[in-house]
Amino acid sequence: MSTQLFDFSVVTPSFNMLPYLKRCISSVADQRGASHEHIVVDGRSTDGTAEWLRGRSGVRGVSERDEGMYDAVNKGFAMSRGRFISYLNCDEQYLPGTLTFVKDFFARTPEIDLLFGDSLLIRPDGSLIAYRKGYQPRWYFILASHLYVLSCTLFMRRRVIEDGFRFDRSLKDIGDEDLVVRLLRRGYRAAHARRYLSAFTMTGHNMGAKPNALIEKLNARKASPAWVRWMGLPLNAARLTEKWLSGAYSERLPLSYSVYVSGEAPYRSLLTARSATHRWRTG
Repeated sequence: MSTQLFDFSVVTPSFNMLPYLKRCISSVADQRGASHEHIVVDGRSTDGTAEWLRGRSGVRGVSERDEGMYDAVNKGFAMSRGRFISYLNCDEQYLPGTLTFVKDFFARTPEIDLLFGDSLLIRPDGSLIAYRKGYQPRWYFILASHLYVLSCTLFMRRRVIEDGFRFDRSLKDIGDEDLVVRLLRRGYRAAHARRYLSAFTMTGHNMGAKPNALIEKLNARKASPAWVRWMGLPLNAARLTEKWLSGAYSERLPLSYSVYVSGEAPYRSLLTARSATHRWRTG
């Protein structure tokens, strides 16, 4: 494992999404108050990504064949040199102050291994579709329903990676859920912070509702402990109650936030939403 040189290692898997990759990289590059490296593992894109990455300051770019997104992220994890590890897809951005907040949170809570936060679901022009608030992750709730904390808000201590945990490369769509469940079942301690850490852009290429994702989810459900399958309805009722009590269904408006709305934009754009919903929408 590489010597630790940074507070954060951010890994981004990439394949033919250069305009959004540029936004993603900008959102990491302008983080202040915490040292970081940004590792981009590109699957030999044909849109000029490799050429654009070559020699780019502040980014470690690798372009080679891989076995899918999770394989690419695993490669980035193996290259990482940070105390805290995260991964951010091309269509995702960190909001201002995210890395400083996470660094301070981990400093205050040495017993916590995994941190999740909240995220904004936005259109390509930056306008708000929905706010997505997570709440305390519990593996049995996830297996009985879905991964209700977003991977673009996940940060892990390095010890998780050093203990050998990686994404399952055989999974193509629910590797995030699988890894989080495995970590929680192994006893790693997770926390959720009520703060917006990232923005997730609906580009038309998002994976959640693909037929294969539904198949993989069904297989995961079948492999879950019998008591989780039998208690599915009560577990979901308990989960939704916790979600409501956590405040995940409401937000004070207007809601202002800053994101990159173009791959060529030198600065973030400040946007304000005067109406918003918690419901997941496609546009």
